[in-house]
Amino acid sequence: MVLRILGLLLLAVFVVLGASVGYFNAQSVELDYLAGKLSLPLIALVIGEFVVVVLLTLLICMGRMLALKAEIRRLRKQVRSTDAEIKSLREIPFKDA
Repeated sequence: MVLRILGLLLLAVFVVLGASVGYFNAQSVELDYLAGKLSLPLIALVIGEFVVVVLLTLLICMGRMLALKAEIRRLRKQVRSTDAEIKSLREIPFKDA
């Protein structure tokens, strides 16, 4: 219960900080990019950049996750093959010399 209240309090602090940052960065700035110019509030550009960075990070992580899943499939196949080999070796009768 205490952790829940602490979490809600922390969330409220972040909301207030975010609102104050948005309020104090409401002035319009001009962004010059290769294809032209764009005039937006500074906070809109900051939030837009944050969204783009998050999306790019997710894309990069998704590629890594797919590679790791492929490696897991390969290793599971190898384990099944090794288990089958061990089972077949156990079934070979032992001969006395």
